[in-house]
Amino acid sequence: MAKKLSRHAFTTFWDVHAWAGVFGGLLLYVMFLSGAITLFRRQLAVWEEPLTQQRSSVEQMGLQATLDQGLAAAPVAPEQLWLDLPEDGLGAARILYFSQGEQTLAWIHEGLVPERERLSEFLYELHYLWHRATGVWLFYLAGLLCVALLLALATGVLIHLKDIVPQFHRFRPDGKRRVLWSDMHKVLGVMGLPFQVLYAYTGAFVVFLGVLVQPFTGPVFGGDAAQADRAAWGASYVEEPARGAPARGLTLDELTARARAAVPRFVPERYRIRHHGLDSGTVDIRGSVDGVPFGRGIVRLRALDGAVLSVDAPGAEGARSSVIRWIYGLHLADFGGITLRVLFFVLAVMTCATILTGNWIWLARREARRESLGNRLLARLTAGFGAGTLVAIAALLLASRAFPLDWASRTTAEELTFLAALGLCVAWALAARDGGSLWWRQLGLAGLLLLPVPALAARWSGAGLFGAGPKLAAVVAVDVSLLLTAAALCASALALRRAASRHAAPRQAAQDEPPSSLAHGGAGLMARGHTASHG
Repeated sequence: MAKKLSRHAFTTFWDVHAWAGVFGGLLLYVMFLSGAITLFRRQLAVWEEPLTQQRSSVEQMGLQATLDQGLAAAPVAPEQLWLDLPEDGLGAARILYFSQGEQTLAWIHEGLVPERERLSEFLYELHYLWHRATGVWLFYLAGLLCVALLLALATGVLIHLKDIVPQFHRFRPDGKRRVLWSDMHKVLGVMGLPFQVLYAYTGAFVVFLGVLVQPFTGPVFGGDAAQADRAAWGASYVEEPARGAPARGLTLDELTARARAAVPRFVPERYRIRHHGLDSGTVDIRGSVDGVPFGRGIVRLRALDGAVLSVDAPGAEGARSSVIRWIYGLHLADFGGITLRVLFFVLAVMTCATILTGNWIWLARREARRESLGNRLLARLTAGFGAGTLVAIAALLLASRAFPLDWASRTTAEELTFLAALGLCVAWALAARDGGSLWWRQLGLAGLLLLPVPALAARWSGAGLFGAGPKLAAVVAVDVSLLLTAAALCASALALRRAASRHAAPRQAAQDEPPSSLAHGGAGLMARGHTASHG
């Protein structure tokens, strides 16, 4: 039986738990909510871009012919490029290269078709607070928030350790609002504890591994950054300088055969070509190994003669590589199939609810100082971010189907739509007179914005629920999910509105009390006051 904490220890742990949760909670909420959606990033990527919804021609043309087609349409020959293969034989190949400091990302389809949609990429990057315009500092902030979450989880377990088992199932929906929030926070927190620890730890690891290598570069590796990177990441991640004379080298098809010979059951997914056209050129082939848990691998080959320079794959690496593969695999849910992703989605949504109820408990415990500016601000920000993020994501999805497909500023306009919707919802929450109605109004707005999205998607694609062409499971699944989410948001808004009306009814009844009752009560008060004054 767990020993009860002393009052001082309990107070200390509670303060650390509360402050860590309050300061990082709202951004963690955004990260978990967008992360829940990007568990289905592959399905979203197929849904958003019509070029990914047709049968791939890569197998018929061959890898090198596909690459040559893309390079022929490029304005200049890039020295370094990436080639992404379509998954499951569906869609076009994609090429990424840099030219004169400019990044170009395009589909190889009868030449090059510039990238037109970044919806799934934007949500994926949002879940770790990354954006090309802000640089790396928000990414590091995401890592610090993961550390804060670990601290909050550890102190929360210590606070409730003696009765953590009863809190797994104690739920009193008929109790007072503060009791309801407390029970929700504890039940959801205990149920989701392994999931939250997993993502907090692996998220911090992913962000800070590269940072933690740097202090050891001098004392351990004598200042050799390449050797430090090799020890941390493996030989396949070390950058090699460009040198040598122009040379053609082997084709991608031949290099792929060499990689498959080095790693049995290897399925290539992405090619990185360095120093293209030089005899020092190398090709990194990344992919999965069939039948191996977290079986991700990288094979680096010399482009000139196909010599295998390094292999970082299951069965051919040390403990360092195995740890990294497992941590990344756990964080990316790269196992268990669609069933596990659905489970993780539910746990991520539960974590979002745990974060919001934590803020409400904080405010309830400080009820005597509720009127302070800080408490009012936290209450409104919790509503503005809690429901406003849902409105912003719904507005983003609606904009992605409403804007012209070939509009050059399409992706920028979508991102601005998200930021504007979120900003307006937060401003609405800060300015609203009636804070109690914010939730149902904004949830209802999110549901209404989502409702027409599947029908609008048929403008660009016939593969969805409302399209006229052959149906694709991934596209139909996204359409159905959007409709169900819209219905759930509207139903939640209606339920919250009814609950708010029931809560307001007693107050309204007191205000509308008949004059005789008010007079009787007033006479009684006057009599008590007269007696007290003569006492």
